[in-house]
Amino acid sequence: MQHHILINICAIFGVATAVIIICKFLKIRYIIGYLITGVLLSPNTSSYFADMKEVEVYAEIGIILLLFTVGLEFSFTNLKKIKNYVLGGGAAQVFFTIFITAGLIWLLMRPSFQESLFWGFLYALSSTAIVVKVLQDTNKITTPHGKFILAVLLFQDIMIVPLMLFTPILAGAGEDPVTALGWLFGKLILMGIIAYALARYVIPYFLKTVMRVQSQEVFLIATVFLVTGIALLTEKLGLSLALGAFIAGLIIAETDYNHMAISCFLPFRYVFMSFFFISMGMLLNYEIFVTDFGWIIFWFFFALLVKAIAGILAVKVMKLEWKTALAVGFSIAQIGEFSFVLAQSGLKYELISTNNYQIFLAVSILLMSVTPFIVSNAEKIHPKLMKLWKRN
Repeated sequence: MQHHILINICAIFGVATAVIIICKFLKIRYIIGYLITGVLLSPNTSSYFADMKEVEVYAEIGIILLLFTVGLEFSFTNLKKIKNYVLGGGAAQVFFTIFITAGLIWLLMRPSFQESLFWGFLYALSSTAIVVKVLQDTNKITTPHGKFILAVLLFQDIMIVPLMLFTPILAGAGEDPVTALGWLFGKLILMGIIAYALARYVIPYFLKTVMRVQSQEVFLIATVFLVTGIALLTEKLGLSLALGAFIAGLIIAETDYNHMAISCFLPFRYVFMSFFFISMGMLLNYEIFVTDFGWIIFWFFFALLVKAIAGILAVKVMKLEWKTALAVGFSIAQIGEFSFVLAQSGLKYELISTNNYQIFLAVSILLMSVTPFIVSNAEKIHPKLMKLWKRN
């Protein structure tokens, strides 16, 4: 009997543990350690993982669990408290980023309209995992800019689903765009009706019955059954597994057992999320830093400034002060983890070339590396700019 899966898991976590310990001494965030681990284990670096299909499976499971927990934390009660920021600020940030990015890239590089718009999709998302962790560690989650950042990140997490669904339509895969959009909205409406029926009549009764056993283990198994069942249902409808997991989280969040579900799944979330970031690092070819270093630096500052400007504009649309606007803009000026998933989809549908995909991965990893420092010092940006202004 072969144990190659266990051997691979052992190798991944062994290297990850060593790298993260070193990163801890160097005060580098654990997510960056996962990405570094991926680069070290990449087929482009060593021959150990010549076939990454197993790791990609773990990463896909990680995405499903990540979106499920995002859905769990998406409480409509809590949303009402910051609904203006979510719907106004979040929407403004996403669409400002998409259109500014698409417009500038079209002017600079002259790609097709579809490619330019897809780059806007990639830039529109920020890293929920890194930014929220830094805000929590620095006790800034309840500050004015912290609340706005949470609202923007929440809207982005919701937007990943329509962006993923719209990508093949943007690439012209299948039927004409109008028919494809019609089918897409039809499927979403059908899924919404099914989700409402499940949330109203089926799942609360099912979980209430399960809880009569008074066993956390049985509850965990039942919840996994619900998540995988709803995810497979959405895939059967031609949507995505991730969308189903997100909907499952939304449904369970509206029951009386949402806190228990979060406590059960949180450890699994971090384990599988580590696989996701490691697998993203494994996709990077380190040689891109030699062959295209100039372009990497250019797109690094391009992404940083475009995302910061879009974030600042989003805050000013909500008529908040400049101090908050600058703190928010620079705090979310990185590429998000879900952008990696979108980039793979774009590669599949030829909306992004292989070389540009590698540059994108390099830029994303660099931006994630500097994000903790930027977020920790975001409140200092406005006072420093005011001092420079007064001197001049």
